Amino acid sequence: MDFTPIIPQKLDGTIDDTLLAKAENVCIQSAKMIGNYNVKVIEEVKELLRMVNSYYSNKIESEGTHPINIEKAMRQEYSSDEKARNLQLLSVAHISTQSFVENTCKDINPYSKEFIKSIHNKFYSQEGMDSFLEIKNDKETITMHPGELRNRDVKIGHHIPILYSELNSTMDKYESFYKPKKQTQATKLIYALASHHRLAWIHPFLDGNGRTSRLVLDGALMNMDLQGYGLWNISRGLARKSDEYKLNLAFADSKRLDDLDGRGALSNKELTKYVNFMLDIALDQVEYMSEQLQLSTLSKRIENYIEFAKNGMYKNTIPLPKHTESLLKELLICGELERAEVQNIIGTKDRVASSLVKELIERNYIKSDTPRGKIRIKFNTHFAMRLFPELMPDMD
Repeated sequence: MDFTPIIPQKLDGTIDDTLLAKAENVCIQSAKMIGNYNVKVIEEVKELLRMVNSYYSNKIESEGTHPINIEKAMRQEYSSDEKARNLQLLSVAHISTQSFVENTCKDINPYSKEFIKSIHNKFYSQEGMDSFLEIKNDKETITMHPGELRNRDVKIGHHIPILYSELNSTMDKYESFYKPKKQTQATKLIYALASHHRLAWIHPFLDGNGRTSRLVLDGALMNMDLQGYGLWNISRGLARKSDEYKLNLAFADSKRLDDLDGRGALSNKELTKYVNFMLDIALDQVEYMSEQLQLSTLSKRIENYIEFAKNGMYKNTIPLPKHTESLLKELLICGELERAEVQNIIGTKDRVASSLVKELIERNYIKSDTPRGKIRIKFNTHFAMRLFPELMPDMD
């Protein structure tokens, strides 16, 4: 079975100018995001978003657990309820796999069969994933093996993916068609978004194709060096419009309608609509996070957060110690500080500064790599809910 066209193309083989212009705008606006912050602050935002992304990617599959519970799982604090615990483990596995993708995608073909298999293997071979390997249907329970292409034919809704006997050769074609080339950033972005549908259409694994294909897309966007990606992620936007996302994926499965519908086996018109939808989602997320990350906005929200905590307006949150506001604002600007500098910033004696640092580390508002190392801001989930409204659901 043929999955051409591999990108939306006009009959003359070129990409529509409107689509290219939209893709270029996403690239430009995304790159602007990294100019206002110290690299250490950017790293902490990205760490927060890995947790948020796991929530949203799993939510698309109707298996999400709140980031507060994910944060607990990262500290090995698991629910006594088996289902809730399994969902915590699922999110931890996603975070670990996303880190794996980020660390390995730069110097390889992110569309390669082996890389895609390694993502699936990394995800589903982790602790606590056994329950997600058992796939039940009307007739039997099938055990999925992490990282292995499916060994049987399947039907997904109205879509019948390629025969399992053709999987290896089809994945080789996918790898060859989408491998990185010398192209503009806008064209690379269109290739990456189109490839996401085609991988879902191929459906290489018995289960986990949605999560895996979104992680592959993350790898493709990072491999093309889409500047700013990681300060926003497409999964949040897709989860917020989950029904539209799934409909666009389904319509892009359609066969070519007529002679005006491209030159491939599948519909060029529907692939164009799908890529257009994905670009709209990407731009929406870029604009949302760009607004949330404005320095003046975050500074004001830190003030409000500390004031509201002081006045008991947040459940289960005790007031923060004196001078917290000054220290957090300074860390927001400079990224990190030597501990000896804190007393000068807050205008107190060393003992008071040391006590402040100790308490904020214990309460997860700042962090340090070593007991005496430099400190930097930490966006714990409760803090992040107030600093970045609508980034995650409110649990208070």
